Amino acid sequence: MTQTVFILPETNETTLCLRLSGTVTAADYMQYFDEPVKRIADTNGWYNLYVYHADDFQGWSKEAADLSFRCISEYSPKARRLAYVNAPDARMLMMRMLSPMMKAETRFFDAEEKDEAMAWMMSYTPPT
Repeated sequence: MTQTVFILPETNETTLCLRLSGTVTAADYMQYFDEPVKRIADTNGWYNLYVYHADDFQGWSKEAADLSFRCISEYSPKARRLAYVNAPDARMLMMRMLSPMMKAETRFFDAEEKDEAMAWMMSYTPPT
């Protein structure tokens, strides 16, 4: 099976940076998204998330979508910044619908703005 979620080298102790490709599987979601988000959030009390949707991104398997919704329900209050690059319309709509329960600053960027998105993500300074 082909890997569908890739952790980018910019990932650090507070920020998970991902590239999504194809149809995200439940196994990839758990290994490369769910577990790292939980680890970062549990260690720091918060996390940032940068997601680049590759041109071949097709969405989520039913199982991965269910896991994603559970993670959002549990960990969205700990998010500080969310950057979505080249996100499909369905993802943007979903995140806007969930905005009442999200405390994070959320921004959407076009594919050609991926460097700007990463710079915005990495410029975050937590309140003291």
